[in-house]
Amino acid sequence: MIELTNCTKTFGEGTPNMVVALAGLTLTIPDGQFLVVIGANGSGKSTLLNGIAGTFTPDTGSITVDGVDVTNQPAYRRARYIGRVFQNPFAGTAPTMTVAENLRLAALRGLPKRPLIGLSRAFRSELQHRVAGLGMGLEDRMETPIGLLSGGQRQALTLLMATFRPPAILLLDEHTAALDPGSATKVMELTKQIVNEKKLTTLMVTHDMEQALNVGNRLLMMERGAIAMDLAEQEKSQLTIAELIARFAGGRGSVVSGQ
Repeated sequence: MIELTNCTKTFGEGTPNMVVALAGLTLTIPDGQFLVVIGANGSGKSTLLNGIAGTFTPDTGSITVDGVDVTNQPAYRRARYIGRVFQNPFAGTAPTMTVAENLRLAALRGLPKRPLIGLSRAFRSELQHRVAGLGMGLEDRMETPIGLLSGGQRQALTLLMATFRPPAILLLDEHTAALDPGSATKVMELTKQIVNEKKLTTLMVTHDMEQALNVGNRLLMMERGAIAMDLAEQEKSQLTIAELIARFAGGRGSVVSGQ
């Protein structure tokens, strides 16, 4: 379970460029929930993700992950139990290292540090099996530098890396926005498959209204650093894209529990 309690964050305080990115935000994400977050640019979506990931410390409030207060933990400490996929397919991987080497690094996340030499035959076989599950034929390109792959292939592998060891929470930061339509659809299908199979607690930011309605089991809309709308799965399933866009354009919506 992820809990944010009365979290605030202001950038540029006392200057003409002051921005209130989080305004006393309180949010609970139960185990196994797939939460989708929408909102205009500057509404606080990325700040919410960055706060959970440890990119910054909130000015006030607290953040707990599975009962552990992580409010003041730096990002590298939280990386043990947080998986993240960014919008840029070239983020989160080592481009000059091979597919197998990148996955090896992902497999070591959170484990005690100890000397390790190469990749055993058994582990290579496990990696190939997992990569084959992506359905992209990459199991035959395990020795290819990951930087030579297409954006869609690389994003699929990044998703696999982020969930190689199931994290306490998976953060998806518009992870299909930079892909062509075909690749975006493929990566989104893989996302749903992996989240469902591993029962991952997930928070996904998107600007895609179709994704917002058809993915996940809870929908938040943010505005000015606060939650403007919180819809449970049943209520959001009854909305059309046109109705959601109207709510989005109209500002604050009616809040329901969503939990």
